[in-house]
Amino acid sequence: MLPGQLAADSYEAGQRQPGDYEAQVSQRPIAIHGLEHIGATDRGVMMFRNQTRRGIRAVQAGHDPASLCRDGGGVIPTYCNDTVVRMPPDVEPAVDRQSMREIGRQLADAYFRDPPLWASDTSRMAMRPLGALKETSVEQAVD
Repeated sequence: MLPGQLAADSYEAGQRQPGDYEAQVSQRPIAIHGLEHIGATDRGVMMFRNQTRRGIRAVQAGHDPASLCRDGGGVIPTYCNDTVVRMPPDVEPAVDRQSMREIGRQLADAYFRDPPLWASDTSRMAMRPLGALKETSVEQAVD
């Protein structure tokens, strides 16, 4: 187990270096949301809770919750699908980071110009945005 996944050796150690375990048990067996101090960075938590509540209400009303996928065994489409851009690392870490940033931006721009999920032919979905990167010296592969 990694540090933080089990209880600390002592109460003091758990207070000085709290981990995941302390975060979970400090919430009580049933969390009382009214005792929380929600901040701007907790927006995702609130969005998840609201989505869960809407899903529970939908099931109670006899409907399926939003985004329920009953098509098992198929590939779940994601925005970037299974795109992998292979590029050799640069000797200089700063140059390597800059190259990854530039290629990432080019790929994102290509996705926004020609979204892959709007393609009618699913075999072409992941390949279409890579066309914009063909001019670069980067070796590309879609796995």
